[in-house]
Amino acid sequence: MGMNMKQIQIGVIGVGHMGRKHVQLLSEMKDEFNLCGVYDLDEKRIRDTGYTGRIFQSEEELMENVEAVIIAAPSFLHKSLTLKAAEHNLHALVEKPLSLNAEDAAKICQRYAALDHKVLMVGHVEQFNPVVLELAKVLRDEEIIAATLERCSPMDMRISDTDVIYDLMIHDIDILLNAIFPGLLPNKMYAFGRTSYNEKNVDFVQAIFQFENRAQASIISSRTTDGKIRKINVHCKKSYIECDLFHKTIAISGKKVSIPNVEPLEAELSCFARSIAAGKTLRNSGETAVKDLEVLDGIRGMVY
Repeated sequence: MGMNMKQIQIGVIGVGHMGRKHVQLLSEMKDEFNLCGVYDLDEKRIRDTGYTGRIFQSEEELMENVEAVIIAAPSFLHKSLTLKAAEHNLHALVEKPLSLNAEDAAKICQRYAALDHKVLMVGHVEQFNPVVLELAKVLRDEEIIAATLERCSPMDMRISDTDVIYDLMIHDIDILLNAIFPGLLPNKMYAFGRTSYNEKNVDFVQAIFQFENRAQASIISSRTTDGKIRKINVHCKKSYIECDLFHKTIAISGKKVSIPNVEPLEAELSCFARSIAAGKTLRNSGETAVKDLEVLDGIRGMVY
């Protein structure tokens, strides 16, 4: 912890899959954070995390007692909760997606831009995956021909408010735009998808892109597999790069590269703390999330 950093008074809203992890890590990161309390509609779910501290009775009560908040509630609540955090003049780390569409995300960013040195960060945790960080470094010296990204998981029946586009594909769109092709946007895009478990949300989507520099990319996102797949392959003029984000491996033309043992969520939380100390978002800004969502909204328009 830097000399100019103080312990941040923080709270967590929502203890689902990601919120639970936040609570557990914040309880350990005492140099950077003081976990003041947690709020969830289900108090038993909070206690099931092993947390023994203060439980707030509403998001309003929590926000009145902290200087920073982590919003890990269901996706459809992200917009209203983040705008409420802005009303309370709080730093906010919002689990992805920032909102359910780019227009709402832009409104959130505008609200935070009007605040004085308040941090709005979005929880695209894969940006802190050591494989993604190493890939971004390697690609600085490469001319990319094409990239393929595949992210597949078994269906999680707990996720009912989000389709595979905003649940899984959002990760790889963020990696594509910020780690593989930083500063570039696709000028051509095609997408196809289909439902599997219900007729409301698509569970399999394939999207194909061409970028301004003529490089190509494809993303497959699925909630229909038996196990988890997290793979990125990049075809370059000088090399072929194979990444496995799940097993944390990367190989360049068959030669394995050493990857540091880093916990991505812990690294993300540390970045949030440094951002608060700096008075500006150092990584995964709201504006970046808006660009991701603009592409995702375009994919949704093609698929449905």
